[in-house]
Amino acid sequence: MKVKLDQIVFDAGTQIREALDQQVVSDYAEAMTNGAQFPLVVLFHDGNKHYLADGFHRFMAAQRIQARDIDAEVNAGTKEDAIWFALGANRTNGKRLSEHDKQHAVAIAIQLWPMKMNREIAAQVGCSESLVSKISNKNTGVAPELRGRALATKVKRDGVRELLASGARTREIVKKTGAAESFVSDVRAEMGLSTIDKTKSATQGRRARMRQMASEGYSSRQMAAELRLSVEGCRAILKTEGIDVPADRAVRNTKRHDSNRIVEQIVSDADNLTEGTNLINYTDLNRERLGEWVDSLIASKRALEAFIKKLIKEKQKHGQAA
Repeated sequence: MKVKLDQIVFDAGTQIREALDQQVVSDYAEAMTNGAQFPLVVLFHDGNKHYLADGFHRFMAAQRIQARDIDAEVNAGTKEDAIWFALGANRTNGKRLSEHDKQHAVAIAIQLWPMKMNREIAAQVGCSESLVSKISNKNTGVAPELRGRALATKVKRDGVRELLASGARTREIVKKTGAAESFVSDVRAEMGLSTIDKTKSATQGRRARMRQMASEGYSSRQMAAELRLSVEGCRAILKTEGIDVPADRAVRNTKRHDSNRIVEQIVSDADNLTEGTNLINYTDLNRERLGEWVDSLIASKRALEAFIKKLIKEKQKHGQAA
């Protein structure tokens, strides 16, 4: 579609080069005057403004020849969406980014998306991970502990702390934050939350629950998380009570688990996994976390696919058609 030049915002920080090449602008302007056709410029429209994401040299050339409009691909999105697109716009077409341009682009990405991993930024800009690491450590003003995985862990830890402070139980916290039970247990210990009921009846109840969980294939670490005990304290009680925990028993560097219970739990979790997807308003999603979520889900998908293949092989061994 054609968009009027005066409706396009080109100076909102979406240009990721250090500077435009005026010779390229002149060459493009001459070619446009002679009727040459150029690829569409790319815009992101947030309902109010059109942000230029790709085609800055083309846009400037169109201005130079006093064109009224320009052919454009218009996408729905924010200024941040335009910047992220701009980071990778010239990997395969147009005037390539110089090394200085890449450094400038990486610095912008780190400032705007500190939670993204080095590999994500490198892939988008089209540079090496070592360059991202170098720029990150140099002059972005973003501390290493506030970058990538470290920041993701900090955000998760802060979320767990907030829920613990509100009185939420471990399983609720795991469901809301995606944190492991052991992670929640560790944060609980850091916060000094040792509000364990030490009455005789409560103590007996915990012992009974430990015996039940041990028989169901839970590990001592999982027991500790649910019962709000330290792992060391939980194991001491198990030893004193003579409770055998098969899941903790090491044999040839492996651990015996209740395989059937584990598979049933995985199947149950998979059944419930997409239950709430129809409730999601995708326009409300935190775009800064999309990369993290997608990477995590892709990794889970690969693991699940490998798991399904193993189950199919077992099924075929027993003469059942898969």
